[in-house]
Amino acid sequence: MSKLIQPPKGTRDFLPEDMILRRKVMETIRECFALYGFVEIDSPVFEYFELLSRKCGSEIEKEIYIFEDKAKRKLGLRFEFTSPLGRYYATNAEKLTKPFKRYIIGKVYRYENTQAGRYREFYQADADIIGSYSMNVENELLDLAFFTLEKLGMENYEIVLNSRKILDGIINAAGIDESKKDAALRALDKAAKIGEGGVIKEFKENCIGEENYRSFMRLIDFDISLDDEKKLSKLKERINESVKDETVKNKTNEGIEELLSIIKNFKIAETVGGEAVDTEVVDTCLKAGDTVKFDPFLVRGLGYYTGPIFEIKSKDVAIGSFAAGGRYDNLVELYGARPEGACGISFGVERIIDIIAKKNKDILKAIALPVRLYMAYLSENERTFALQTAKFLRLNGINTELSVSKEPNIGKEIKYADKKGIEYFAVIGEKEFSERKLSLKNLKTRMEMLVTAEEAIKYLKQ
Repeated sequence: MSKLIQPPKGTRDFLPEDMILRRKVMETIRECFALYGFVEIDSPVFEYFELLSRKCGSEIEKEIYIFEDKAKRKLGLRFEFTSPLGRYYATNAEKLTKPFKRYIIGKVYRYENTQAGRYREFYQADADIIGSYSMNVENELLDLAFFTLEKLGMENYEIVLNSRKILDGIINAAGIDESKKDAALRALDKAAKIGEGGVIKEFKENCIGEENYRSFMRLIDFDISLDDEKKLSKLKERINESVKDETVKNKTNEGIEELLSIIKNFKIAETVGGEAVDTEVVDTCLKAGDTVKFDPFLVRGLGYYTGPIFEIKSKDVAIGSFAAGGRYDNLVELYGARPEGACGISFGVERIIDIIAKKNKDILKAIALPVRLYMAYLSENERTFALQTAKFLRLNGINTELSVSKEPNIGKEIKYADKKGIEYFAVIGEKEFSERKLSLKNLKTRMEMLVTAEEAIKYLKQ
């Protein structure tokens, strides 16, 4: 088949049956965001390239789709939603109520190598809070993530945490020069892919010594039996012993305390105010706590992060992280707004869908099909009544497809509805027209009944 009639590399066509699950996932995410008080916004799919690349890092900059318009302005397709949010907030700050809790669901674009769970055109769903420096923001976003994933039926995943403040401290303690920090972090971010040898090679290519890498590793070498709180406390001791710069030391300790507060937030006691909490609520909270882990290797490649960072990964589907985010207190200032505390989380919609479909191959059977009823009529004499009835059903929330055949053939119409997975079939003939009713048939059970439109609505809603 000619390449010209195939979708471009990294993009996909979706059949109607594919869209059922996709729509369900996005609607569930949207409902969860709204339940937490986030409001929806939208912004252009392309921005000035200089704006998109202002604080994204050189590696990401290579992945931006760049083009010139007819006036020779250099533009880029959005590769994520946080940089455009910085511009949006600076533009509209005076009109927004703070803290500003926004969400956006839409397509983003990255020119990168395609593989499982990685595409060049894909959907993201982001929730962000601008206007607070409190760790309650991180706790709210991670709680939102946990709540949303529960609603989506996602299981067996973990939330991994780190902090750019902590990474900056370890980099300093390892003797890596500030000017080489970004190069070191880029190499460490790829450790899982390129291994120790690959990281050391990249260090040397960027004039960072192997001993610096070894020093970094010694600082994060913990007894595997230690829990996260003890690991962070141990790291605090090592940083205080190794870092001479008091500003760096204080910033690193601040980052450690912030992570400890997030971890402790998920370890909720079984009593609140001396009264027992419902057992089911406690079990849910404890399960959430069990999924939160400290990972000193978590870097997150985007250069605008300033504090806690996090990723959410499936434990049994090898697809990488399917949600991620962090704090970016300096970002909105880059676009002309006054400094504001800010933090956000992004859900990779495509990866979530891939995980759900892989773990539950029968998922579509559990999701209601969009069309509930197919309606046909025997001749043009009954068409007007069929149109009126279909409209009445739709106004009452029954998804109804009406035949568009010029000369309907009931046998063919039934096959068509059955092939589309539509459960109910209605026919309006001369008798039904005279009695102002319709013959309703369940295509699975073959049960039939003659009912009014009102009776059909009541039955179908049951």
